[in-house]
Amino acid sequence: MKKVIFDVDGVLLSEKRYFDVSALVVWEWYYSPRYMHLKPERITADLDDETIAALRARFWRNDDILLWLKKHGVNSNWDMVHAHIVVTLWLMLEQYVADHGCLDGCLKKVDDVQYLGSLLRGYPVPTADDVYRRLDNVIPERAGKDEVFTYLTDAVQSSLGPSSRQWTPLNSPLWQMEFEAFQDWYFGDDLYEKTYGKKPYAPGKPGFLTREEPLGTVDGIRNMFKTLKKRGYQIAIATGRSKMEMEIPFQTYGWLDEFDEHYVATYSDVEEAEAMLHMSLDKPNPFAYYLGAFGKNKKRYLDYVSHPDDFKKGLYYVVGDSLADVWCARAMGATMIGTLTGIDGPAAKPMFQKEHVRYIVDSVEEILDILP
Repeated sequence: MKKVIFDVDGVLLSEKRYFDVSALVVWEWYYSPRYMHLKPERITADLDDETIAALRARFWRNDDILLWLKKHGVNSNWDMVHAHIVVTLWLMLEQYVADHGCLDGCLKKVDDVQYLGSLLRGYPVPTADDVYRRLDNVIPERAGKDEVFTYLTDAVQSSLGPSSRQWTPLNSPLWQMEFEAFQDWYFGDDLYEKTYGKKPYAPGKPGFLTREEPLGTVDGIRNMFKTLKKRGYQIAIATGRSKMEMEIPFQTYGWLDEFDEHYVATYSDVEEAEAMLHMSLDKPNPFAYYLGAFGKNKKRYLDYVSHPDDFKKGLYYVVGDSLADVWCARAMGATMIGTLTGIDGPAAKPMFQKEHVRYIVDSVEEILDILP
């Protein structure tokens, strides 16, 4: 058996819209009356690309922070937003504590966030340079995704006291509120309500999911899928996107029918498995790639984690754009094909070379030149 497992973002679809939404979420979190409202500030209602680009430059230091996080294996934009907000709160609370003493409080609901905003109003909001420096000072160079948030949680607790430990980790109540804000921006109000069965907390968003941009021609990528299958390859997906986020653009472009759903692994599948197995399985854990490779057989999920070698039959190729994908490919003994279409662009090539990636391509369609 020969199988090609595709990541989606930075490989088949541009990451641009995710990073656009990352900027909009942190802006809303700091300045909207619905959240911290640190000072009155508005953005134009039409949200043209120029406005969004300015926000990305302002909050993510022209994407430097996003790139820094990706290089540490933080592959989810939900987690990137959480890192930004945690560091911003940490920097502001340091000043508050210096003036008023220790602050014991929780961030479990939006009322808590608004109250904290009222306390911090008047303090300078950290710049992207401030956030970048703090992350770079606290997190060791070789730290992976889970270690990033462990180091960050420990450093914040050391600075602000033990009460901070309930809002700094991944999947804390604070993370969940940020996740919901992100999904509303990305899905838009109508699709958010359809997906989650409730109205968004801060409505008024048209969504970005229908504004996705393919990384190549729509027909060319569809032809690539068809050609690989004609050459005897099975094809699969392993993505950090939710099921809906993957399916809508794939249906729009006519790609979804090329795949067997049993080998299409999304964050929704990983999240379900995490609840079943009571462990973290998100990338850079290779579990999503195991699902793409071996199928979504729930009876075997624990065996995938414990004895993945028992299921390997044949050759596996992972097509991805990030260091997290390299780690996943290595963990499952697959051959990595690195694409230079992620946020790093051609600048990702030295990383792939350093990690001894055998194949590096300028675009995903070029894999047809590699796989006979």
